[in-house]
Amino acid sequence: MADSDIPNLTGTWVVKTEGGLLLKGKEPGPKTHHTQPFSSLNAEAVITKQQGRIMHGTFKSQRATENFVGAIGLDNKTLYGSYEQGFWEGKIIDKDTIQIAYRHVTPTDSVVAVGVWTRKK
Repeated sequence: MADSDIPNLTGTWVVKTEGGLLLKGKEPGPKTHHTQPFSSLNAEAVITKQQGRIMHGTFKSQRATENFVGAIGLDNKTLYGSYEQGFWEGKIIDKDTIQIAYRHVTPTDSVVAVGVWTRKK
C-alpha cells in the first residue's frame, strides 16, 4: 500500500464518549477521565505529530490531560493506541470521523468507554 494512501489525522478532534467505571479504591486515579459508574464525557484530542502510520498527541478532558501514541493499521482504517494508562482501538469512518473504544485497568479503577472523534473545523 502506498504511503500516500495513509490518512492524515493531525489536527484537533472533538470527543464525545460514554463510559463505565469500576472503582477499586476510594476514588478514581488522577488521570481517569470517567469518574462515575456510568458517565458521558466531552473532551478534545489533538494529534500533534504524524509520521507515516505513527501519531502522537494529547487527550484533554475537564479532569485530566494525557499523552497518547497511535498507529494506523495496514488497511488505513483501523487504529491502535495507548494513553499513559490505557489502550484504545478505533476505526476511521471518513476523513473527519473516528470511532474509538478505550479501556484501562489501574490499581485504583478500571474503565471502558466508546465514543466518536469528530475533526474540528
